[in-house]
Order: sequence, then C-alpha cells, then structure tokens
Amino acid sequence: MRKVIFTLAPAALLLAVATGNAQAASNAQLTVTANVVAATCDVSLSTNNLDLGNYAPTQFTGVATPIPASQKTFTVGLNNCQVPAQAADTANLVVSGQTLGGNPNMFNSTGTNTGIMLNQVATPTTYITSGQKLLVATAGATPAASDFNTKTLSLQAGLASATTTGINIGAVSAPILFSFSYN
Repeated sequence: MRKVIFTLAPAALLLAVATGNAQAASNAQLTVTANVVAATCDVSLSTNNLDLGNYAPTQFTGVATPIPASQKTFTVGLNNCQVPAQAADTANLVVSGQTLGGNPNMFNSTGTNTGIMLNQVATPTTYITSGQKLLVATAGATPAASDFNTKTLSLQAGLASATTTGINIGAVSAPILFSFSYN
C-alpha cells in the first residue's frame, strides 16, 4: 500500500501544480444600456444606399456647396408608432454620423476633404449638422398613433468639398444614422 501511495504522489503533485496555473488570459465587460420613453416609432428609409455618381474636381464650385448634379432626394419616415402621451408632443429624427473636422454638416468617414451634405427639400440651402434634431410631426389635441405614424421628411444628399483647391480624388462614404427622438 505504501508503494502505491509513493507511486501516485508525484502524479498528484503535478496535477495540483498544473491546475493552480490555469487562469484566464483576459476578462471582458459588457455595458448594456436602454431608454424608457413615453412613446416609440420605427424609422425607415426610402433607400439604404444612395449612389451620387462620379465627379471631377473641376465640378466643385465653392466650399461646402454641393454639386447640383450630385443631389438626390430620399425620404425618412416613421411607422409602427405608439400613441403620443399628450397633445403637442413631438416626433423628431436625430441625424448623426462622422463629419469632416471643422465641417459639422459635411458627412464623411473616409478621410478625404470631400463629403456629403444633407438638407430638407423644403429648405435647400439650410444644411443639416451631425446631432441636429429634425421635427417630423406634432401630436394633435386628442393624441392618436396616426399623429406620428407614416409621417415622412424629404431630404436631399449632395457631394461637396471643404476646399476649392487640392480636392482629394477617391471614394466618399458617409454612414448616416437617423434615430427617433420623442419631444
């Protein structure tokens, strides 16, 4: 019996040492967030991709002025809306995306000195900045889901440059997020 214990002792010692050194290389933390709001709506786009085409540097006529031929219209709408909590409550869209330094209204994630400018069709020379809240609808005297449901904004996107000389050649990409905001 003593012989069996002495034979197994080194194996048990090795196992104890090996399991004591087994540790995770790194940990990970997940932060989960949410918002509780008075009412919600789903946001929809008339298109998920908008190709403005190809343009030469000579077609840019001014700083932060979209090339007229590049401008295309699209709509952003609300659907599956809940009943607003009270009269005069508002449904809004918050526009966000990466912009060029010093140009909060010129969206671009590719690092060139050109970008995409947005405006509401109704106000063609007022350009939308990242973080701006756009009013879509206001609840009536007797709030109903139809006050917000199926309401849309017509927007226009156009290619512009932050300079008139030394315009970068290359692709422009501008992922732009439209988020629902209540009041």
